Amino acid sequence: MNILMINLPYSGHVNPTLPLTRELVKRGHTVQYVNAEEFRNKIENTGATFISYINYPVHPSEMEKKRSCFQAAFDTAMSLNEPFDLLIYEMFFYPGIQIAQLKNIPCVRQFSQPAWSEETREDASAFFRISARLIDLQVMGKKKAAGMGLEHKTLDEAVVYDKPDLNLVYVPEKFQNKRESFDDSYLFFTPKQEIYGKESDIPYHKMSHPIVYISLGSIISNRGFCKECIRAFGEKDVSVILNTGKIKPETLGRIPENIYAYSFVPQIEVLEHADVFLTHCGMNSVNEALQSSVPMVAMPFLNDQLTNAEQIVRLGLGKKVRSFPSRGKELYETVLEVYHSESMKNNVRKMKEELRKQPTWDEIMERIEKLTCPEDKER
Repeated sequence: MNILMINLPYSGHVNPTLPLTRELVKRGHTVQYVNAEEFRNKIENTGATFISYINYPVHPSEMEKKRSCFQAAFDTAMSLNEPFDLLIYEMFFYPGIQIAQLKNIPCVRQFSQPAWSEETREDASAFFRISARLIDLQVMGKKKAAGMGLEHKTLDEAVVYDKPDLNLVYVPEKFQNKRESFDDSYLFFTPKQEIYGKESDIPYHKMSHPIVYISLGSIISNRGFCKECIRAFGEKDVSVILNTGKIKPETLGRIPENIYAYSFVPQIEVLEHADVFLTHCGMNSVNEALQSSVPMVAMPFLNDQLTNAEQIVRLGLGKKVRSFPSRGKELYETVLEVYHSESMKNNVRKMKEELRKQPTWDEIMERIEKLTCPEDKER
């Protein structure tokens, strides 16, 4: 098959799609992946052909990225005149299904977070609905949606009602809220991300347990939070690996010897050593914690992070604390509580076992390949 894959320039939406990309290439399919230039290396490392956005800033600011990426992805895909057998898109780029219809090819949707249905939409908090709408206004708006010919012109409506024949949801089945509201066109599984490059020089051998990993993801960086963590955990009987993100560690003042602060952290590697993970609850981070059997302290901020935190608590995989302004004493005490909880450790181990029951690559590939074989669909 010649496959067109389209995505937006955000790590949380790109990284979960790379295992599928790699598997498709491994099985002899051609994958041409449309995205912004900053993701060229990651995508080419899967064996796919990278196609850079047209009509897109060379070094966009965060606001320029939001304003430009949807239109650039749409225009780039529509500018490709060669025949494709299948289109695969990530749920956030909801015009993907429209491009497939215009090119008259089947499509597959990938979810980098729990799937949405009418039932989950009704169950969502007002804050979730408002934040989804605000994001939609920033990146699309009804004028762009109309120009693309979209039937459903808002993010939440499009994700719920514009359903392709196959939806791959990168979430453990037991983690999905309102699982009963999804039919068998939704497959739930969490492909393991691979580690590339040499091992980091983080000195795990110098650390004493518990080892606490703290990260708010690739988007959220806050100097005050970093300093609060240093005050709360510094000089205590714990070792802390602190991901400072865009904040340079050297600007944070004196850092105690038991705190290891880095502006970039190889998360999959670190989680293999960690005892507790204090996380913003992005689905990628949650999946990686579960695959490494690490219980969590959930500190959500927006969107799916809120429902992910609720599921972490409901399933006994960790505890929740409030986000900014964070209280260091609460963070420290909650981390210790999670670390000493045998039930939470058992629950994350059981969840890891559940992941072994998920669909195999053979089953997933069979479902994908059937979409391009009408005779198989009719049987």
